[in-house]
Amino acid sequence: MLKRSLRPLAFARSAYDPMVRAVGNAQIVLIGDGSHGTYEFYAHRANITQRLIEEKGFVAVAVEADWPDAFRINRYIHGGDLKGQGVKNARDAMKDFERFPKWMWKNEVMPGFVQYLRHRNDSVMQKAGDYSAKVSFFGLDLYSLHRSAEEVLRYLNRIDPEGARAARKRYNCFERFGEDTTHYALEAQFGLAKTCHKEVIQNLQSLLRNHQRYIEEQLSIQERGIGTHPAEEQFVAEMNALLVKDAEEYYRTMMEEDTVSWNLSTALARDDHFARVVVDIAHHLGRRNADAKIVVWAHNSHIGDARATDMGRRRGEINIGQRCREIFGGDNVFNLGFLTGNGTVTAAYNWDEPARLMAMNPPLQGSIEQILNDAADTDAFLVMNEVHGEDVGKTKKVEVSPDLSDFLNRPRYQRFIGVIHRKMTEIPSHYSRCSLADQYDAVAVLKQSRGIQPLEREDIWKGYHKGEIDETFPFGY
Repeated sequence: MLKRSLRPLAFARSAYDPMVRAVGNAQIVLIGDGSHGTYEFYAHRANITQRLIEEKGFVAVAVEADWPDAFRINRYIHGGDLKGQGVKNARDAMKDFERFPKWMWKNEVMPGFVQYLRHRNDSVMQKAGDYSAKVSFFGLDLYSLHRSAEEVLRYLNRIDPEGARAARKRYNCFERFGEDTTHYALEAQFGLAKTCHKEVIQNLQSLLRNHQRYIEEQLSIQERGIGTHPAEEQFVAEMNALLVKDAEEYYRTMMEEDTVSWNLSTALARDDHFARVVVDIAHHLGRRNADAKIVVWAHNSHIGDARATDMGRRRGEINIGQRCREIFGGDNVFNLGFLTGNGTVTAAYNWDEPARLMAMNPPLQGSIEQILNDAADTDAFLVMNEVHGEDVGKTKKVEVSPDLSDFLNRPRYQRFIGVIHRKMTEIPSHYSRCSLADQYDAVAVLKQSRGIQPLEREDIWKGYHKGEIDETFPFGY
């Protein structure tokens, strides 16, 4: 049964046909990766996303990256400038990805994909002049508290100097902690200082309250040199302010008394932020494109439904895969996971250490990777559910084979490698029990994969950017 259900996976365009058909008219498609350092995961994900853009009308790609870093790419693919300076090319568009792990986005696959988005948008405008069909690129993550605060103030300085002064005074709440957010986290946890919780909420509320006024004033002025519509600039400022608010909560809750509490509180804060960003993107783009369709790129631990994993069942964690099904409706969301059996992976031994090409251990006996690897003759994928229906919001998810789903839902170990790879403690470090058919709607398995090639070296021991912690403890999912 399992072998009969497997379909061959290759880089040929036609190989993705059954997967694209299975997506149907879903509004949200989440595409995962079993590691943050596997070439094939990135390459297949880019190819599938191109098909979704061209054939299904997807208009946004939201990735597991910080908002300010990713937005430089968005400026580039829309043909705009950044702070008065043009972005030269796709490689230059990725310039702001400066913190560890750079290779997550500064890698061999991304320049080609970014350039594709630019050409796609240019072609859309030349042929149809339809701005609503252009594709946007956004970041989901919240590790840029200080940088995002700076972006909010830069925006307000330009359009509302008085509002900027008030916002700066509130954000100055963080000054007494310096640029090290762990200092803020420690003092907040032990009640040694007043938190900045109220101030970050007030700044977000102020932006939201003045939303229409700011846009109308900028439209009347018709400022030049910004490169985007005032509504887009306002949206970006609001998202940066939301990031500051959610990052403050993330850091304030990170120093819990024990590791379990730490993991739960920070996972909730982080993935809830991911979901809020997707909702806000859908709402923003929906003003010009009703039921805007969004592709999400993130680790399997984020995009697979947490309720089907021990991370959710035993530890109470949630993730964006679960939240999207709850918010947009399970019938309107398609979750696609990527797994690998053997080969190499690009990862680090510890934080801020250089990326290394590491040989992976063979899959754990009895794990889903081992079972799929043994059943497949070549790289392959399984479709467990298909989305049927012509209209977004009126779709129905249909199970392909109840017997197949029952077999795949028997809890089995699944491997999760983030940016840190610890082969000597692989089972406790990287495996969790999951029910695959409830976790994903489709899953791909690679027989052999290779580590992705970084575009540049890490800045070793440079330290965190303005004190911001780089990734979630302990393995960087």
